[in-house]
Amino acid sequence: MQLFYDPDDLPDAKRLNDKRIDWLREIGAVELHRALPDATGFLFSYQHGESHLVQQVEDHPGIHDRPSERQELIRLDDILRTLAENEIDVPTPKTWVLEIDQELPDDLKFPLFLRTPRSSWKRGGEQAKVRNLRELADESELLRRAFGWNTPIIARQWLDIAVAGKWMFGNAPQEIRTWVVDGEPAAWSFHYLHAVPNPAGFPLSEDDLSQLKTMAATVAKPFHSRLIVVDFIRDTRLQWHFIEAGPGAVAGTAHQWVFKYVANRLVGKETNPIADEVGGAF
Repeated sequence: MQLFYDPDDLPDAKRLNDKRIDWLREIGAVELHRALPDATGFLFSYQHGESHLVQQVEDHPGIHDRPSERQELIRLDDILRTLAENEIDVPTPKTWVLEIDQELPDDLKFPLFLRTPRSSWKRGGEQAKVRNLRELADESELLRRAFGWNTPIIARQWLDIAVAGKWMFGNAPQEIRTWVVDGEPAAWSFHYLHAVPNPAGFPLSEDDLSQLKTMAATVAKPFHSRLIVVDFIRDTRLQWHFIEAGPGAVAGTAHQWVFKYVANRLVGKETNPIADEVGGAF
């Protein structure tokens, strides 16, 4: 079993200053075009659409993610629907999906945070707070200009977040990315490490890590990808909230040792569990 990467992703990695392909090479990952038809393993690649992934893996039935595995984790509205259908209960801010040209829900309450199903692109800090109908309309128009006129808007109950530090977009939240391998939480890392190398609120307590591990396993349960990321954010009352999940094959991180530990675990390589103040193995 091997790790694979697509060399066609190298220009995007360079543009984004994404080190994951370098880290994969350091632990023995192989270029995808060198894979034999009966190869088994896991492909780390960028998300260029379902048809692109089909082309990448259609001749390699033993390489994951398969298109069906990744696709169910691409859109947040689909993820929330799957969690609701499977009666998955973890602390989650109240969330509404606002379709274009539909009446607003009767129970919609301000303030809100807005995003789209595919992207959490946003303005930072208090700038992202939507306080009334006018701001809701303005922010929705801004998002639809960027991501498509018929894009649904996901409106999330506003959380007063615990601040990890400052970055170019305002306050960076105390947000954790957990990594789930074959249904078992494997590791965690502070999500904004690339921008805030010495965040407030860390290291996490044993109780925090236990809670995050339990919630990550619960959220990942209905999905089929071998590698899933589940993200949580802490509020000013020190409570954790689930905010997003996604395919680990495309998920970014600045924590080199967590990423290498997770990647090695996918192919059954035993490595020493690692830990520092901003990330580690569960």
